[in-house]
Amino acid sequence: MFKNWFRRDSSEKYKMGCGSSFDASDGPRTVVIFGSTGLLGGAIARRLLQEPFLYKVRCVTRRSSSEKARQLAEHGAVIVNADLGETKSLEKALEGADIMFLTTHYWDERNKEKEVIKGLNAIDAAIQCGVKHIIFNGSENVKKIIGKECNHLDSKSAIEEYIREVGINFTILRLPFWLENFYSVFKPHKLKHAVYAVALPLEGCELDMMSVEDVGEVIASILRRPRQYYGKTLNLSAEALSMENIVDTFNRHFDNRKFTDPKIRVKDMEKFQFPGAKDLAAMFEFYQSGEAVRDIKLTRKLNPHAMTFDRWLSENRDKVEEALREAN
Repeated sequence: MFKNWFRRDSSEKYKMGCGSSFDASDGPRTVVIFGSTGLLGGAIARRLLQEPFLYKVRCVTRRSSSEKARQLAEHGAVIVNADLGETKSLEKALEGADIMFLTTHYWDERNKEKEVIKGLNAIDAAIQCGVKHIIFNGSENVKKIIGKECNHLDSKSAIEEYIREVGINFTILRLPFWLENFYSVFKPHKLKHAVYAVALPLEGCELDMMSVEDVGEVIASILRRPRQYYGKTLNLSAEALSMENIVDTFNRHFDNRKFTDPKIRVKDMEKFQFPGAKDLAAMFEFYQSGEAVRDIKLTRKLNPHAMTFDRWLSENRDKVEEALREAN
């Protein structure tokens, strides 16, 4: 599938379990974080920056002058300019690194092939630079499971496959629905004065969910015992809720508004005209399929304080409130 670009046989040092002599007691280790000015990478960077004796945090961004990059630098991060489309910049960013956290982005260009190539570029650069452990934000192959393309997840599945082929130590994260979606792409939309619809096509199924902010502690737990998680796929979720649970929670926290379930279906979402609607519809069909298996017990082992939706909404009410005002 990948033209054997970096395929290695069992004698080479990048075979899983070889070329890695560090553990939590060896620190400080250099961790390179991609997407560090975004929600996911930023949460991981902030958490690891709390332990400067264990981790040297190197944040990769294309916008080193941004306010988010400046804030990370103020807390001790080294900010590095690099682009996933430019191999030489990646090798410079990864030079001397022990660990790479990689997340890739489909929605910037909405181009699956470009996202896959960028992910492979980062992996190749990590191997070239002798990185010992890759942690990747991956996904199942949705098209293979439900027969419909879900570009933003299928791209990550393809990158996962490549990571498994090249023989480097890896840990795959598979995340659930992000709670932060409730003040961004899936914020409730206004029906009339003070009445809002929470439009998720669950059709009677429960939805696994988690705050992106809680992934930082998950990564810290993995890095405390990295060998325990080599070659593992970690399916994360803080809890699973029905639409009734979700709407009831909104109504408890916003007594000046009413939230409803419009009972939207996957086939309704497929007909929406906004860019990416079919991909998002396929994602929810995948969630409904029963094949998106997530492990709440494992997640709470890795982060015992992972937030429920109720707690998250309590702590993020202001952000949701602002999103609702924008929806007016």
